[in-house]
Amino acid sequence: MDITRKDPKNRFKLISIAVLAVLLNSFSVYAQQLIKNHVTEKTISINSIEPDSIDFSDLKPIGDAIGNSDVVMLGEQDHGDAPAFLAKTRLIKYLHEKKGFNVLAFESDFFGLNYGWQKIGKTHPVIDTFILKNIFSVWTICNTCNNLFYHYIPFTYSTNTPLVLTGFDSQQYLNFSYYNLSKCLDSNFRAKNLPITKQANYNTEILSLIDSPKRWIFFPPKDTVKVHLCLESLKTIRNQLNSEVTVDSFWVLVIDNLIQQTNDVLAKFKTGKYTLNGRDIQMSINLKWLIEKKFKDQKIIVWAASSHIAKFSNNIDNRDLKNTETMGDHLVKTLTKSKKVYILGFTSLQGIAGRIGMRPYDVHPLKKNSFESWINPLYRYAFLDFSDFNKKYPYSNEDFYMCGFGHVSLMAKWNNIYDGMFYIRDMYRCIPTR
Repeated sequence: MDITRKDPKNRFKLISIAVLAVLLNSFSVYAQQLIKNHVTEKTISINSIEPDSIDFSDLKPIGDAIGNSDVVMLGEQDHGDAPAFLAKTRLIKYLHEKKGFNVLAFESDFFGLNYGWQKIGKTHPVIDTFILKNIFSVWTICNTCNNLFYHYIPFTYSTNTPLVLTGFDSQQYLNFSYYNLSKCLDSNFRAKNLPITKQANYNTEILSLIDSPKRWIFFPPKDTVKVHLCLESLKTIRNQLNSEVTVDSFWVLVIDNLIQQTNDVLAKFKTGKYTLNGRDIQMSINLKWLIEKKFKDQKIIVWAASSHIAKFSNNIDNRDLKNTETMGDHLVKTLTKSKKVYILGFTSLQGIAGRIGMRPYDVHPLKKNSFESWINPLYRYAFLDFSDFNKKYPYSNEDFYMCGFGHVSLMAKWNNIYDGMFYIRDMYRCIPTR
């Protein structure tokens, strides 16, 4: 039975709904056409990604987009993206030599790359060895990172403008931390005369437990008894440190990192996997301290996975990522307003990906009407800034496909997740050098 014949009001409602649906669909198509036009018209070809290409004129549009930012975050889709590492090395040289950035912060061991880096002599062989052992091997044994780690950074220490290395990862278990963290913590606690050092079980139990997360990463405990004791001891130390020093102290953050790692171990007992948010938020807190305290008046380059620097919150409709507070989200929300951050994502069109030691895989097949499909096919490398588009169309809230991280094409508001994109047409894997 046709209910619209007997009830004109129902007919009017149905027509109104249909018209609204058409209008909404039309607006959606129009909005995506806007971003498509921006990509096709504003994407700029980059001449080279080779680190030894020192004519930086093709990188000037990136420098202009970065402007007076205090922090530039450089992502990567996966930790084996050889051409991305070349591009990032060239960008780092440009930012260091032409834009005044003199600190390079890595997604690696906070304790080792701060306390340890300060302790070593800055001669070429010492720097080489330290970097090899205290930055994750996905980078340090990759052939396309050699120029940065074993040539450029050591070279800068023979100049008046060295590139200072630091780290912000809460995972404190690489070489320097593995052999020195417990001893350094003990020395620091005793120097501050913390009450916990007077406990009868401090030497026999507490001291050997507090940096256990470095072992539990590789050799998980059989039960949670020692994990809970470790967490209780760390929290006690945290409270005692708070009464002795300011909350933004380096040593407080070292303990906070251990607390976060211990909580992750407990979470894995409950759910079978590590949490997504805990590490990102702690890395953000570490990075914030580096930006606002340790390197307060200096410009910082951040090297990390795109999934950490991205601003996913409410910008991606994916059940694993929606409402996830990443390091990028948390940092931008909590950083002093005077500090400006530029987040550069990476994407690629085709090729083979995969980290050293892991099985290779194909880059996700090109999707029709995606970011990658809008790029001029003749461009091997390219750059696009989203900032102008976002200013011109602040209410354009459209999802579009892009391989924004992990070489998987996903629908998202990518122009709100990154400030700009670096495009690499042909992806290939690292070749291990050791």
